[in-house]
Amino acid sequence: MRKLTKKEFPYVFMSVALALLCNQIIYQDTRLITRYFHHWDIATPLDHTFRLIPWTLIIYFGCFAFWGISYAIIALQDDRQKSEQFFSAVAVSKILVMIMFLVFPTTADIRPEITGNSFWDVLYRNLYAIDPCDNYFPSIHCMVSWFCYIGVRGKKEFPLAWRIFACLMAFAVFFSTIATRQHVLVDIAGGIVFAELGNAIASRFEGVQRTYTKVSTWIMVHIFRKKGLEA
Repeated sequence: MRKLTKKEFPYVFMSVALALLCNQIIYQDTRLITRYFHHWDIATPLDHTFRLIPWTLIIYFGCFAFWGISYAIIALQDDRQKSEQFFSAVAVSKILVMIMFLVFPTTADIRPEITGNSFWDVLYRNLYAIDPCDNYFPSIHCMVSWFCYIGVRGKKEFPLAWRIFACLMAFAVFFSTIATRQHVLVDIAGGIVFAELGNAIASRFEGVQRTYTKVSTWIMVHIFRKKGLEA
């Protein structure tokens, strides 16, 4: 794995920014279309037995830093082709998620009523106010966190400590989505499945990676004024 240098920065920044931007576009903009659609409540009786654990909000919000750092580390791996394959897999999974959000809008009546005025109460009220009860399945939080592990899984060029941390952090995020009452159990499974499916498609079909490479090359040439994907 290369060190981040001034030359490497444009490619790493482009890779991370493009992936995270797609998150927001797919998660937020599909709501404009499905706002008045019927939303299926996918909560099970088991999901209603879980309780809010306030401090897990730290993990839920903190995972954004985890995503950015993980994606940057993966973008810096020595084999640029593997980096492109990873980010093309991320793109495929998000396209699949977008389709799912549009054809199967979901919700879950699992959020507790927040009536207190403590630090955590204020944070949760704000979170629930800005994040409507929709686009539940699959959980993008879980999918992206699992991708952070997929990107380093079984790759010895990444430190073992980081590979273990990425796996443990992904499971911590899974837990936080339940403990913050933001998702239900099936959303976690969906996030993992969609990540693995996107990874499998990008690994099997070379055209997927080539398409992503064309897009990223265009960005590097026309925005960062670089020759192709060179850093």
